[in-house]
Amino acid sequence: MASSKIYKRFDQYVLRGNLRHQGFERWRYVFSAISKVTGKECKFFIELYIVNPAVSPKVALLSQKSRLAISESDLQYALAGTASAAHANDEIDVKPSYVLVKAGAFGVNGKQMNKFVASSQFALVKNTETFKVADCLFSSNALSGSVAVTVQDLRVKPELLCNPGSMSWDLKFERVVESEPLYNKMNALWIPIGVKSLFSGTVVFDNQEFVVLPKSSYGYIDKSWGKKPKSPYFHISSSKMTSIINGKSMLNSCFSMEGEFGGKLCAFMQLENSKYIVRNRKIFKKNAIVHDCSQSVDPVDGEKVHWTVSVHQGKYVIDADIYCKGKDMFVRDYEMPQGKRCLLKILGGIGNGEIRVYKKIGKNLELLEHANVYEAVCEFGQTEEVGK
Repeated sequence: MASSKIYKRFDQYVLRGNLRHQGFERWRYVFSAISKVTGKECKFFIELYIVNPAVSPKVALLSQKSRLAISESDLQYALAGTASAAHANDEIDVKPSYVLVKAGAFGVNGKQMNKFVASSQFALVKNTETFKVADCLFSSNALSGSVAVTVQDLRVKPELLCNPGSMSWDLKFERVVESEPLYNKMNALWIPIGVKSLFSGTVVFDNQEFVVLPKSSYGYIDKSWGKKPKSPYFHISSSKMTSIINGKSMLNSCFSMEGEFGGKLCAFMQLENSKYIVRNRKIFKKNAIVHDCSQSVDPVDGEKVHWTVSVHQGKYVIDADIYCKGKDMFVRDYEMPQGKRCLLKILGGIGNGEIRVYKKIGKNLELLEHANVYEAVCEFGQTEEVGK
């Protein structure tokens, strides 16, 4: 694809200079797959999170400390009402430094598994455009690898911040609809590089095999990096839509909205033959985007989380309403580059809803498109200092 050549540099590892000592880089891949046993569909994610790689290149250093192992001397100090030397060391601020491979599934039984590796083990495979970290490979058109965490692992190291389980994958992908960087300022960038992506291959999740088919994969890829992840964090994206007006599947449609960048969102939307882009710039009267995330209770589905976005782009208005069932969501944790036991906690799930596109005609609005949105990735997050 010609457009892929334009964004080829974003397939590379980009942390440079001071960002190697206090910064992060995150690659994210989301796709649907079908169980070979039950025929049910499941939404999976694979992420690469690089944080402060130059701080501790030879050893994966986590800022969240395990306190399950208590020595006899620690116990004596505790009984005496004084802090032990070991406990005092636990309170020292530690900057995290590692490469994290995070993989898992959204939904009712959604969960995540984490694999932490020293940053020196993240390297470009010679004579290829593929990066390797442990047994995982990341390239511009393929992914392979595995993550496994046992109950015993978490008993010994609860700082792994995940669930027990296993997942392996062997995938190919093609970015069908790409976007340029929507937020690009000093020491911060976000690019939904594959707003609509086609995945193929296999996934084995907790010993159950899933097949990934291009037409039903509804894939999504984005990348971000900077001094620290955004907080508050807001994201919705989908490439599975059906027009309510004519009943047809919208095969050339997709969108991604993310923030907050200085309290604002950036957005890319392709609705059939029309494209709408909102970047993080001054909000003019003819170019604004408003968003919200709220909780509600449905008499049938119980607790729900409601994502709303309203975009005013020149002569057009785009409104999105997406709902997630509370029981289908779970929290993913990311250590912040500055350490201090600070976590970005992201509540995420898959939601359904609607999107409408209007054209301004004088003081009136003409409805151009009204579509159902399915399998939207919906996320909201904030930072939290553990222990505070």
